[in-house]
Amino acid sequence: MEWREQAMRSPDPPGTAQRERKRASDLLLDLCRAWPAERIAIGDLLSALGDRGYGLLMLVLALPNLIPAPIPGLSGVLGTPIILLALMMLAGYPQPVLPKVIRERSVPRAALEAVILRAKPWLARLEARVRPGTLPLPNRTVEVVAAVLLSINATLLALPIPFGNPAPALAIVVMSVALIEADRRLFVVSIVVLLLAIAIDIAIVLAIVGLGARLLGYV
Repeated sequence: MEWREQAMRSPDPPGTAQRERKRASDLLLDLCRAWPAERIAIGDLLSALGDRGYGLLMLVLALPNLIPAPIPGLSGVLGTPIILLALMMLAGYPQPVLPKVIRERSVPRAALEAVILRAKPWLARLEARVRPGTLPLPNRTVEVVAAVLLSINATLLALPIPFGNPAPALAIVVMSVALIEADRRLFVVSIVVLLLAIAIDIAIVLAIVGLGARLLGYV
């Protein structure tokens, strides 16, 4: 398939991303403000984000689920691509490429810009504390650990779990920044956050099931 063949191509030469490298929050905001159309397709985001690859694309897909925004059905639209990205990372694809049906999904540009503006202050504080380059990348062990935990959290994000979106969305954002900046300390922290997010959503599901069982018992 075309999208699989594209994914197996070699990544950009080393050093390409190091020249004039912007923080992720600034890059995303600039991208939204300069976008000419009213909606931004996921495939267009993938092309525009360039060599930042998995980390930045997952960040931009997870952020709207963390910040309340008037985008109906958001978790399903943006959660599914994160699952596919995590599985591609797990399989060892050098660059993320999505099938056409996913690339054509879109979100309103104005709504995405509003989300990034609301998230930028605390995202910038997080970026200011990172130590870029302390995590060796590419590294298969790092990629496998990240991909497994990200795929689980992305699945939880895509499911219609009441109050279940914030925890996995936050976990994906933290891991995304760790991968973008190649920060070893933040990578370790993100593993803990991803595990906690899984535990929180499981607890929510169990609580809902338990409440449902008790209510049915009174019928």
